[in-house]
Amino acid sequence: MKINLTPEQEKIVKEELESGHFRTIEELVGEALQALREKEQSSGASVPNGAQRQAVREMLAFVENNHARLEGVSVKELIHEGRRL
Repeated sequence: MKINLTPEQEKIVKEELESGHFRTIEELVGEALQALREKEQSSGASVPNGAQRQAVREMLAFVENNHARLEGVSVKELIHEGRRL
C-alpha cells in the first residue's frame, strides 16, 4: 500500500521519529491506528453511518495484520479521517 504525504505531514512524521517517540514509521502508524480504534470504540454504538465505520475497522485490521507500510500518511491525517466518520 502506498500513501502520499504532504510536505507538512512528512515533516510531522520525521519530527516524531527524530524525537525518539517512535522507532519506525510502522510503529508510529500502529499507534495512530490504535488511537483511532480506541476513539471509535469510545464514541458509542449508535452511529448513523455504520457501513463506513465497519469499512474503516476492516481497513485498520488489514493494515495491522499484514504489517502494511503506510508511506505517505500521518498520524494527524489518520486521526482526522477517524473524526470525519
